[in-house]
Amino acid sequence: MKKLITVILLFLLNIQTILAAEYDVSIDTDIRKQYNVDELPALPKSAPSKAVMPKEIKQYNITGKSYTIKSGTKVTLISKGDISNWTPSGVKLSFLSQNSILTKEGIIIPAGTLFKATVTDSHLPQITGNGGLIELKFNEIYFNGIMSIITTKLSEANSKKIFRNDIKGKRKYWANCAKAMTPGTKTLKIMKNAGKDIASFPVINILSLVPLALGGAIYIVNAATAPFISVFMKGGNIRLPAGTAFIITISGDNKING
Repeated sequence: MKKLITVILLFLLNIQTILAAEYDVSIDTDIRKQYNVDELPALPKSAPSKAVMPKEIKQYNITGKSYTIKSGTKVTLISKGDISNWTPSGVKLSFLSQNSILTKEGIIIPAGTLFKATVTDSHLPQITGNGGLIELKFNEIYFNGIMSIITTKLSEANSKKIFRNDIKGKRKYWANCAKAMTPGTKTLKIMKNAGKDIASFPVINILSLVPLALGGAIYIVNAATAPFISVFMKGGNIRLPAGTAFIITISGDNKING
């Protein structure tokens, strides 16, 4: 009797495994019919690569000569460290060139050449929605281990056009106005919902106008005071992480030593 029961159990287990396998295959077939799995693109083998920091030039071949970078030459620089409106004036920041520079004499200044900028002004976000500020003066290049003073203007920072070397945080006066309107907007919405609830009662539905009128009054007062309140709210900060791209334009023909 025990042997018979064991045989029956083994038979049932085998039947269950076969049915499960057939069910899995049928599901896979249905999925392929519905989604056309065979035509889907292959998954990427690795995550997308980030922008590579240029390798800083370490070996020098000093010639004792000078070379000329033409006026109007644009150079893309990659920041080596974080930059923000907390950086005080006088601090020097380091950058590496992403592209090579051809001089008038035919000498190529390679990618990875060190440039430095001096922070000439900075401040945190201010009231009236004024954003933070940092002003950079790109005035040093290190070619063949020799530092030369150059004159440039900052043209772009993080793909945004820059004027007068000033990187400014977002001005947020109108955004702050909308933010200051939040209490009135929320109150009006709550009062509207309360009015709808009261209106569902036949006897007292006339009272549904009371919360609506109260919410409207609060909204109007909030709308009138929001422009004044937003005057005392600040603008956006400047935060540019290491690896941010900057574009400088050479002002006038610049002689560099090397």
